[in-house]
Amino acid sequence: MTGGTSSRPRSAAPAGLGARILATTLCVAVAVAASVYALGTVIGPGDWTRTAVRTIAVLALVTGLCRYGLERSRSVRGEALEPPATLLPSLAGLVVGAWALLGLYGGPTDRFSVLIGLTNVERLLTRLQTGRELTLAEVAPIDPSLPIELLAVGGAVVVFLVADLMAGGLRLGAGVGLPLLALWIPGLVIAGDVPPVAFVLTVTALVLLLAVDNPHRGLRRPGAGENDARHRALGGTRAVTAVAAALTVATVGLGVGAASATLPEVASSSWTRLFSSTGDTVRLSDDLDMRRDLAERSDEVVLEYRTDGEELGPLRVFTLTGFDGTNWRRGADREGTPIEGPDQLLWPQDSADAEPRQVRVTLESLRDTKLPVPTEPRTLDVDGDWAYDPVRDEVLGTRATSAGSSYELTVYPRALDADTLRSAGGADPDDPNYLDVPATSHEQDVRDLAAEVVRGAPTRYDQALALQTYFRDVSTFTYSTQVPPGDSGDAVWDFLQQRTGYCVQFATAMTMMARTLGIPARLGVGFLPGQRTDDTTFQVTGRDSHAWPELYFPGQGWVRFEPTPAQQTGPVPSWATPVGTSPVPGQTDPSDALTPGVAPGPEVPVTPAPTVGGGTGGTDGAVDGSGAPWLVVAAALVAVALAAGALWLVARRRTRPEGALDAERAWVELTARLDGLGVSWQASTTPRNVPTTVAGVVRERSGSDLSEAGVEALVELVAALEKERYVRGGAPAEPARLAELVETAATEVERSLSDRRARDGGPSALRVG
Repeated sequence: MTGGTSSRPRSAAPAGLGARILATTLCVAVAVAASVYALGTVIGPGDWTRTAVRTIAVLALVTGLCRYGLERSRSVRGEALEPPATLLPSLAGLVVGAWALLGLYGGPTDRFSVLIGLTNVERLLTRLQTGRELTLAEVAPIDPSLPIELLAVGGAVVVFLVADLMAGGLRLGAGVGLPLLALWIPGLVIAGDVPPVAFVLTVTALVLLLAVDNPHRGLRRPGAGENDARHRALGGTRAVTAVAAALTVATVGLGVGAASATLPEVASSSWTRLFSSTGDTVRLSDDLDMRRDLAERSDEVVLEYRTDGEELGPLRVFTLTGFDGTNWRRGADREGTPIEGPDQLLWPQDSADAEPRQVRVTLESLRDTKLPVPTEPRTLDVDGDWAYDPVRDEVLGTRATSAGSSYELTVYPRALDADTLRSAGGADPDDPNYLDVPATSHEQDVRDLAAEVVRGAPTRYDQALALQTYFRDVSTFTYSTQVPPGDSGDAVWDFLQQRTGYCVQFATAMTMMARTLGIPARLGVGFLPGQRTDDTTFQVTGRDSHAWPELYFPGQGWVRFEPTPAQQTGPVPSWATPVGTSPVPGQTDPSDALTPGVAPGPEVPVTPAPTVGGGTGGTDGAVDGSGAPWLVVAAALVAVALAAGALWLVARRRTRPEGALDAERAWVELTARLDGLGVSWQASTTPRNVPTTVAGVVRERSGSDLSEAGVEALVELVAALEKERYVRGGAPAEPARLAELVETAATEVERSLSDRRARDGGPSALRVG
């Protein structure tokens, strides 16, 4: 009583309120974050896991602080927090989560967009739809492109908000495991795999959640205050027991799961087969990000093709036109016109007067609704319903391709050369998108640099050649699968300043610079020619995926150029060779490919087919002696074949004048000269990989890159060697040209190593694989 008035004493907030809310929020956040890593069995590695964990941490902070403030204010007044007030922290988390997703995935670039508008919502919805289409078309583990990352991070946000509401708002901790299943089911159903660490963390967090937030724990008997010390001791015991129980349950669960996989009945009739694909698949991504590192690519064979012995050149799957400054956007597929038959020329123009070449393509692990086709005019003979889009120059279907399907092409290579392209004239396409350059703070810088690079080039062809030469200069640009972080807001300008990247960066930069010069340009995406397996067959794997710029020349159409360095893609096309050398097939150390675009499928173990007995009176393991005469006949045939091969080889060698230099002798001479410089390689290294090996040795020993002339000489000599070994009836390379290639390659290697040799007092052998 004071001054005749009475005051009602205010209750203090419970001492354990803050600890309970902190522990509850932390348990939920750990359980959801650990469950996010369970998606790693169906989504490839990338930054999406770190983004999801950071977003969950922010949401946990928001919901935890809001819930603590509300419950503390109510408890001080002696009131319990009841619905709908219990929903307020979750609503705050929902607002922050939506803002985070719109800022991360609704902006025009990969930078976080603080200001949110309707355009952010539209981009987010478009990427959600793209992500849904990718999940339906691809097989796990899927490449973590931007739409897939949006699905993963967005799913984690929704799961956290629901789990947090159940545990913190409704005090239903026992049910938190239900929303977490949304993050675990994809991996369990599709891949049948459980990450052990994530599983243990999730189970531990859930059991601890039950221990730290028991809503019935506060209903004590009157007069129980004197037992607080005993209750605290019991609480500590419960916590230790909960952790031990969680670890036991997790360990036993993992052990049972691993053991069950070894049982014949379980292993042979896994329930996941009802939901998962039975083969490895590859699909090119059409969501290319300039700032994304190049992830590991699939070694699966994508396709094989058989020709008349000559390399076919790149096989294009689709083209891209829209670029927003960081990402290429394809948009929806066009309908196209139905292909009427094998005589219909698939080409925007009407001419096909070149000597035709026959090609048969057999698809293996490629799964796409578009067929890989050469970048030259062609006709197509294929089963099924297919359409042709002349604007994008693509062959489209309604269903994804399947393993073993094949089709035949008749290709009519254009007679492209420097004179033809220099004299090209006429109207350009009327689509303004082919000249669109993103409006950024460095747009003018890109335009100024392009004008400087092509200064003095009189024609469109010479300008294109100048741009290509600029990018292929290995003393200026470095090929790397790791993209340095940019800070200018313009991914193209960042690449032009850092000068490090892979095919997406090189091709995008040349495309944008060509557009600033008024040259219509687009991006082609597909596969490099692959590896020759015999005289007429080539094999293409997921590691051969590639991107390149295509520039428009009136009267000729879209023409491919190759700005990515030679040690990754081989020489430039014959019409784009600066010194006018003869065309050389595009060799590659297939380390240049698309990450955000190839999606390797899950590995499936190969099991032997069961043996079916069909004979009578036989004994297992017995060998019938009647087969011995056939062995003698077979050995005789092999001996005759070897003798005939030796005679053919001798006759082939004698077609040249005695002592004349051929590709084999040139290769031996080059090997000896490089060995004298301390540059050698293992016998298992194929000639096609030697240019990359030599360039790597030079870079390691001298600290600088081998010159473009040296790399081109090595690549051309490898092409001549393979042509002499594998192509029947092909015209051999001129001895003078071979001698020039050997001299150029050896001289450039020696020049690059000269400084290091002077310091070390002489060469030291370095053998690499």
